[in-house]
Amino acid sequence: MQRLHDRKLARGFPTLDGDQPLGPKVALILCWQPQGLAPSFHDTLRHLVDSGYAPFVVSNAPLSAADRQTLKPLIWRAVERPNFGYDFGGYRDGLILLRHWAVHPDRLVILNDSIWFPLWPGDLTLQRAEASAFDVVGTILRQRDDIMFLESYFFSIRGPVLDHPGFRAFWDGLRLTSNKYKVIRRGERGFGLALRQAGIAMGPLFSSDQLSRLFETADEPDLRQYLARIATVDPDELAEAAALAAAPSSPDWVQNARGFVVRVLKRAQPYSTFPVAAAGRLGYPMLKKSAEPVNVHWRASFLKAVDDGILPAPLPSVLAEARERTRDAG
Repeated sequence: MQRLHDRKLARGFPTLDGDQPLGPKVALILCWQPQGLAPSFHDTLRHLVDSGYAPFVVSNAPLSAADRQTLKPLIWRAVERPNFGYDFGGYRDGLILLRHWAVHPDRLVILNDSIWFPLWPGDLTLQRAEASAFDVVGTILRQRDDIMFLESYFFSIRGPVLDHPGFRAFWDGLRLTSNKYKVIRRGERGFGLALRQAGIAMGPLFSSDQLSRLFETADEPDLRQYLARIATVDPDELAEAAALAAAPSSPDWVQNARGFVVRVLKRAQPYSTFPVAAAGRLGYPMLKKSAEPVNVHWRASFLKAVDDGILPAPLPSVLAEARERTRDAG
């Protein structure tokens, strides 16, 4: 199947040239929106343009005439490809096409539409990634035993890395599949392994140490806010968090609350479990769209914090779409 796909790629996918000029910074943004492009996707493109990036859209679904019309002012180029290989299939094809077109950016951002980004105007995530000492930057680094990888919805890559033999060997040798588990294993985890083996430095904008320090130094009012708006699929954790948040102050309260947080985070991600802490204190700039229960709870807690005035309201498009997805999941 991959050979057939690659023959189609060699013949050329449907392409749309946009009005944005090609520059030294390119953003390869993958989307799969067969029902039409959402307003938040256009906001993402505007943010990329405002940050100096030439958006290169790789769509895993056909683009309607209306979508092409609204895309044209906001992009450098777009291509339509079959939805084969999910996000890593689109990333791979996009990288092959950039090489075919002799495009060698100083900075390449790769992201997909499984997240809302940015959440708020004036977001500086892209600039922070450019200033990072790492060759390949993500938001979160996942690590367990000898497995280490960046979450794959956002990469910011130094230009010279694109020509590194280890980087090119990974993408040229990637076997595409429409099995989601294999996509994660070969793509997300495989990319992390390939970077390490090639000696290409990768790292996150939000480190586990940074998140741990946030909870270790939080005072009682902050801890109560975090616990009152926890996002968890575990009813026992939810009940314990609610009980702690409602409990009166005592000499042991802060220690007990921090101990609870440590236990929860042994098997959960802090950015999704405690959105008030991650988004409100650290400025975590993304929210996942997926229907997985953990992400449904994350969105619900995020929206509750917005409604309670604890977090600022995100962009109107993000707020409307997040509310709709939360209602639909509900």
